[in-house]
Amino acid sequence: MADIVSERYALSLYEVASDGKKEKAYLDELTAVCQAFKREPDFLKMLTTPSIALEDKQSVLRKVFEGRIETFLLNFLMLITEKGRVGLIHDMREAYKEHYYFENGIVEVRAITAKPMSAALTEKLKAKMSAVTGKQVVLETSVDESILGGIVVKLGNEQFDTSLRTRLSEIAAQLTNTIA
Repeated sequence: MADIVSERYALSLYEVASDGKKEKAYLDELTAVCQAFKREPDFLKMLTTPSIALEDKQSVLRKVFEGRIETFLLNFLMLITEKGRVGLIHDMREAYKEHYYFENGIVEVRAITAKPMSAALTEKLKAKMSAVTGKQVVLETSVDESILGGIVVKLGNEQFDTSLRTRLSEIAAQLTNTIA
C-alpha cells in the first residue's frame, strides 16, 4: 500500500489523465517508466542524489523520455524529481494502478500452481474469478513447484489455498494430534 504522499501525487496524475481520457495510456507509460527504473537502478539513484544538479537530472529525463511518453507525464517526472519525490515513483505507480482498477471495476488475482497452467485453464480461472467478484479480472500466474499440486489463489487480502502441500500439512497435524 502506497503512503499518503504517493497517493496524492498518483491521484493528481490520474485526474489529469482522466480529463484527457488517457487513464490507461498513463498507466501503461508509468509502468514502462518504472520498468526502466527497475532495469537500471542507477538511473533512479542518480535522480535521487542530492549532489547532482536539478538541471542535470531534468536534462537526462528529457533525453531518455521525451517523445516516448506523454508530455504531461514527462513534466510530472520532472516535478517529482524537483520535489525530491522521484524515489517514490514505484509507490505512485501502484497507487495510480489501484485507483484505475477501482474506477474501472478491475480486480487483480494471483494464481500459483506447481506447473504452468494451460491457456484454457487460465481463461477458465479468469472467468470463474470474474463471476465471483463481479469485476474484470487481471490474472497473474506463477509457478512454485514446492506446492506439489493444486492451486493457491490470492485475491486482495484473501488467500484460497488448495495446494497439495497444505493438505499434507493438515493431515500430518491431525495425525500428530491423534497420536499425542
